[in-house]
Amino acid sequence: MNKKHLATLWKWLCLGCFAYVIGSVITIQGGIDIFGSKFLADAEKDGVAVVGYFAVIVGSCLMCLALIVAIVHALRHGRAWHSRIPVVMLDGLRTASIEGRIYQTLVVLVLVVLPLVGIGRSMVVANQGAICEQTDSGKAPVHYPGGQWRLIFLPAAEKQLRLMSRDTQPGDCGGHGVQISWYTPLAFGLLPGVVLILFLTWLFLLLRPAPKTSLTLRTG
Repeated sequence: MNKKHLATLWKWLCLGCFAYVIGSVITIQGGIDIFGSKFLADAEKDGVAVVGYFAVIVGSCLMCLALIVAIVHALRHGRAWHSRIPVVMLDGLRTASIEGRIYQTLVVLVLVVLPLVGIGRSMVVANQGAICEQTDSGKAPVHYPGGQWRLIFLPAAEKQLRLMSRDTQPGDCGGHGVQISWYTPLAFGLLPGVVLILFLTWLFLLLRPAPKTSLTLRTG
């Protein structure tokens, strides 16, 4: 892929992550989802914890891909931080200019930092959801109240576990929520950790000194 391909791919991955995560956070906060990001969960039926749960997983997947593209771009192109960031929408932008640097900074804040904050907020909200273990017919479901990061440290269970609204009362385990299982700690806990590592790696590559060969060419 050339520089333009990487910039285009980065732009759409970041925009997709922004729309889904920020739309979910708006829903979590009680607002109207203007981005249509609740196709995987309904806040009224499933609860905001489930909306946050999907925001973490989907948002982390998209952000992982976007940061991998950004890392490749930073390794191949640019001698300074502002030129190592893919240029979005403004083709031919002189990133070394004052307005160019301001624009690149705003792009990072809006398309990367803001979704990262949204993922963190979604993790907190999802953690507040109750977990319900379905049981055999005639037995009351096992109820685990939220707030103890059980999505990362799942309780031992023999039957299906479901993430429910935090207001779910003991004994109610059907009709809403989402099924969770062994893959949940990986998707909910590991993926955001990978995103953080990739983000820090990208920052390191953005701020690294220019290669000596490049400096020699510039001073020659």
